[in-house]
Amino acid sequence: MEGAVLILDFINVGYGDAILLRDTAAGSAVLVDVGDVAVGDGGPGAKRISAAAFLRQERVEAIDLLVLTHLHLDHVGGLREVLAHARVRALLTNYLPPRAAWGTRVASPNGCSSGAACLIEALNIYLESLQLLARSGASIALAQPGGRLLAPGLYAEIEMETPAVYRRQEAIWAHALAGQPDGAELDELDRFINDTSIRLRLARDGHTLLLPGDYSAAAWEKQDIRPCELVKLPHHGHADSVTQSILDRLRPRTAVISVSNTRRDDCPAASVLALLQKNGVEVQTTDAVPLPGHAPEYRESIRFLW
Repeated sequence: MEGAVLILDFINVGYGDAILLRDTAAGSAVLVDVGDVAVGDGGPGAKRISAAAFLRQERVEAIDLLVLTHLHLDHVGGLREVLAHARVRALLTNYLPPRAAWGTRVASPNGCSSGAACLIEALNIYLESLQLLARSGASIALAQPGGRLLAPGLYAEIEMETPAVYRRQEAIWAHALAGQPDGAELDELDRFINDTSIRLRLARDGHTLLLPGDYSAAAWEKQDIRPCELVKLPHHGHADSVTQSILDRLRPRTAVISVSNTRRDDCPAASVLALLQKNGVEVQTTDAVPLPGHAPEYRESIRFLW
């Protein structure tokens, strides 16, 4: 670690995202997403670890900026545990409910799908956490497209979907907060919430890192895509995460996939792994997933030093 300026850790939280960026020169820390409520059982030899446990292990007691890319449970479920351990000075989010709703709870509609129920669970964790953050004096802000300096020399560009997507998300959440959660609406949100992801493009000393949340390839292809050195693949490497057109424009050296080794729903998808291999992209997975020509590797995080 000697001489490192930026430490990037893609934490092995199982099926979910949690990415820690530490600037050793500035002494600052940025956390992008916090994983699920629990990391789950990864089997013999597993080295899964929650975001909060990783912070404790690394002696990170303060987070200068927490970015929640979107309100799926596998990205916000670990919020309570993180806030119980570390002081968060600022939160960047893509949805802010009315202040009066912070700290309240919403009941799941009767007979709703598992996807809708998970969204309500994520919302409740978020509402509780907003109240805790406000009490601690944290700055809480809605993300806006554009550039900002995260730390000396660490520049971030924020990319987002069209405003209509966020307006629809807000309307669905508003019905839930008013005591009228609608199962069909929540299922609709579950289908498009990945495309509400805050997407971060980070630059430092000629290095570029792209963290696109779970943004779908169908939406991503329509955006301005520039080359990057390292990309966190969206949506855990599912078949909808990347296309040849996207790779032609990204031209990454390395793709990191935040994934669980116990999922049985084709993630990372064989078609995606084949596409990355065809394009000469090095692939690394957070959990112990067998890759073509490589044995599974058990680790708590994938670490890059820039």
